[in-house]
Amino acid sequence: MKLYSFSITPNNRKVEAFIRHYDLDVEIHAMNFKDKENQTEAYRKINPLGKAPALVDGDFCLWESNAILTYIAAMFPQANAMPTDPRGRADVDRWLHWQSFHFTHAILAHKDDAEKAAREFRPHLDMLNAQLEGRDFVRGDLGVVDFAIVPYAIARLGRNVDYSGHPNIVAWLERVEKLKGFVETQFRPPSGATA
Repeated sequence: MKLYSFSITPNNRKVEAFIRHYDLDVEIHAMNFKDKENQTEAYRKINPLGKAPALVDGDFCLWESNAILTYIAAMFPQANAMPTDPRGRADVDRWLHWQSFHFTHAILAHKDDAEKAAREFRPHLDMLNAQLEGRDFVRGDLGVVDFAIVPYAIARLGRNVDYSGHPNIVAWLERVEKLKGFVETQFRPPSGATA
C-alpha cells in the first residue's frame, strides 16, 4: 500500500498523521508539486485530477482524504480507529461529511469575511464543543474523525478562529496536537524561510 502525499496541506496531513500515529505498514511518498509530479501521465492514472493525497493498494487507486482514511482504518482493524457496527460507522460518516462540507468551508470563509464567517461558524463550534463535553476525543476514543477534523483547525486559516469560548475544543486540540502522528507531520519551513 502506498500513499502519495503533500503533507503541508490539511487533507494530506490527516492521512499521513493517521498512518504515522498507528505505525501502519503504508509507504508514504512525498509528492514533488514544484516539479509537477502530480501532472504526469503516470500520476493522472492514479488520480485523474492530479491532486493529493492518493492511495494505491495493488490495482486499486483511491483519492479523497476521508475515503482514504476510512479505507486504511478498515484495512488495519488493529488500530481500532473506526467502529465496525452500522450505527458507529454511520456516526463516523456523519462527522466526516460535516468536516468536509461544513467545518472546512467555514474555516476557509474566514479569509474573506471574518465577521460573517464567525457568525455562521459559531453554531458549528458550539456543536463540536458540546460533543467534546466529558470526552477526550470526538467519539470518545481516538479515531478517524479526530484525524479528519484537527488538521483544519490547526492549519494557518484555522489558527485565525477564536476558540477561546469553547474550552472543550481548546483542550481537545492541545491533546491531539501532541500525538505522535501530528508532531511528525508538523510543517516546518526550510532553513532561512519565513512562515
